[in-house]
Amino acid sequence: MKKILMILFLIISTNFLFAELVVDIPFDLDIIGLSYAVNGPYDHTTDWITATNTGTETYTYTCVYSYENMPAGWDMSVCTPTACLMPNFPVSIELGPGESEQFHITIYVTSTGGFNFNMTFAEGDLTEPLSYDFTFNTEDNVGIENESQIPVSNIELNQNYPNPFNPQTTISFLLNTENTEDTELIIYNLKGQEVKKFLIVSPSPTHTNSIVWNGTDENGNTVPSGIYFYKLISDGNSGRYTSTKKMILMK
Repeated sequence: MKKILMILFLIISTNFLFAELVVDIPFDLDIIGLSYAVNGPYDHTTDWITATNTGTETYTYTCVYSYENMPAGWDMSVCTPTACLMPNFPVSIELGPGESEQFHITIYVTSTGGFNFNMTFAEGDLTEPLSYDFTFNTEDNVGIENESQIPVSNIELNQNYPNPFNPQTTISFLLNTENTEDTELIIYNLKGQEVKKFLIVSPSPTHTNSIVWNGTDENGNTVPSGIYFYKLISDGNSGRYTSTKKMILMK
């Protein structure tokens, strides 16, 4: 009887040891991009991060990323080969035995500077979350402690109203005098897929701008209830401004 119990213990222990998510990050967590002073605005795209289920069963994991103190005018995206994640919102990833999911990070740089961000994997068969803290700095920002030269944007994207909503909601925003062209508002679903895009023609730099979304996609089809995201993108002389917020369509 003791031998049987010992064998069962070894089997359970072995499965527990090897039923883990392995995350391969093929680059340094302290990322240094090109010099902004030399190159001007640019996109920094990392190599692919690979998350692999090394266990013997199918598990559902969550992945979420967040950032802090990103310089004004910068932007960041974390994408799989098929969709992009939204910041601060966990996305479920189902992986069978030996299956992998890949992620790459793109940072849009519009000034000398840097910021911190984090990626965390949780749930599934993990006994505790796998959390990775990254830093990104332009080459000409390494060793610079005073970042007062980074401009502060006075553009603001407001929370939609009403929220939750049915059948329509209003999204409003403010711009400064430098961002009166090349402005768009994009609505995404929970998978990060684009649902509808609004091109903002001649937005007012002195009054609140707004658009009304009636819960339809680009083809005029009504979208289902659920969580959606809206992202404002505006280019100006001081660089690109982006901001993303969450809304709920409830029927």
